[in-house]
Amino acid sequence: MTKPWEPIRYSVDSDTMAIEIRPWPGGESDAGGGYDVGPDLVIHDAPDGQPWLWEIEHASRHPEHIAAALAALRQALPGATAFGALGRAELPEAQ
Repeated sequence: MTKPWEPIRYSVDSDTMAIEIRPWPGGESDAGGGYDVGPDLVIHDAPDGQPWLWEIEHASRHPEHIAAALAALRQALPGATAFGALGRAELPEAQ
């Protein structure tokens, strides 16, 4: 059984939030890159060169980063129902 995509993860211990704006498009052995874009914010790209994950360090101090990442997630999934039970994204049905 395939594990459902959970785009938002938070570590209380490190106060770090990771928000995937889309499911990982590469294979298990594929690598992406990451770059600092602001204080405590790293955006990771997938192998296709497009943004995949926002990593927010000291997340409790940066609601602006969280809001921007959630907006990017919403934009990436225009037909999605934002968040379903337990924070899992509900992907739109294929047409």
